[in-house]
Amino acid sequence: MQAQRLIEQADAYLSACVRAALGGEAAPAWPAAWDDGAVHQLLAARIGFHGIAVLLGEMPDALADWPQPVADAVREEMRLAALWEATHRAQLVPLLARMAAANIPAMVMKGTAVAYLFYAQPAARRRGDSDLLIHPSDLESTRALLEDCGFQRRDDPWGLHFQETWEVACRSGIVHAVDLHWQPADRPVLQGLLRAEWFWQDKVPVTGLAPGVHAPDPVMMLVHGAVNQAWHRARGFNVEGDTVLGGRRLIWAVDYARIAASLSPSDWLRLARFCEDHDAAAIVMAALAGAQRDLGLRVPPDIAERLARASDDSPTLAYINEPGVFREFLRDLAAAEDMATRWLLIRMLAFAPRSHLLRKYPERAHWPTLLLQLCRYFDGVRRRGRWSVGP
Repeated sequence: MQAQRLIEQADAYLSACVRAALGGEAAPAWPAAWDDGAVHQLLAARIGFHGIAVLLGEMPDALADWPQPVADAVREEMRLAALWEATHRAQLVPLLARMAAANIPAMVMKGTAVAYLFYAQPAARRRGDSDLLIHPSDLESTRALLEDCGFQRRDDPWGLHFQETWEVACRSGIVHAVDLHWQPADRPVLQGLLRAEWFWQDKVPVTGLAPGVHAPDPVMMLVHGAVNQAWHRARGFNVEGDTVLGGRRLIWAVDYARIAASLSPSDWLRLARFCEDHDAAAIVMAALAGAQRDLGLRVPPDIAERLARASDDSPTLAYINEPGVFREFLRDLAAAEDMATRWLLIRMLAFAPRSHLLRKYPERAHWPTLLLQLCRYFDGVRRRGRWSVGP
């Protein structure tokens, strides 16, 4: 209980620091009671968790009054963020340029889209990969370009339906990933509020990357980010190799604050109507309310009232918050729009590739595939169906 209380205090202090950074103000005074090595380690860890090191480094007289171990940890994180951004860009931009030359429309989504549209320094928007949306008809051509640019497809995690991960190693030893999507959401239920045609319809150019690259318009970016946050809070997300459940990162709040600041009155009305029509109000309201608590994000009162009214009894949020392979399968099967998607869902549920089974049961590598499949079925029943992969 005491450790949790200290985490809450640390997060409250870091929220105040991020507010100061966004306002161009100096950091709040370091609490005198925190002159302790264990607390210093905790603060450094929470800064990494929240992905805010570069933002903190942008404060006037940044880190001057902070204990040396914490300040050094932030500076090291800033250095790594800059290195990651430079090497990631060096891999991503040539790929995007090749796609443009081949007349393959490309759209960056989520963290990379926000980084290049709403951050003066893209490195300040910490992330682990770039999400790239293409049209399904361009899938094979894009795969060929990825291979030609040195990327290799990763077959894990198994269970994704409309996206796949491609990786490339750079000279610094960092492995960079592109999550290639041909639907913005991997699950048919979520595709009801994240439809590909809406992403392409009002796309905006991302001039800081490569010619012909676009991102969703700010309203869809906000909805997509809120759905992604809800999924990660319920299902977990990766931070420094560890899976974290139930967390809310401050960098997400910064995303919402900056996107919200760009919305016109008509954009806010469009967001409210979209949420009312597509069962997104509870998800978006949770994201905005979190950013309001953390950073003081301002939502127009009439919009907040409409979102609150439409937030009751959200089947989509219930789907996100209640993982379960069989329950998800049935809901996705009902939401699928064609027989090809239904067959894909059935095949994915019934059969896992041997490579996945060997990673799951390395001690049984000598077993035939059929027996490994039976083990998987048994384990799934034993866990009462709590399998999940990604949104």
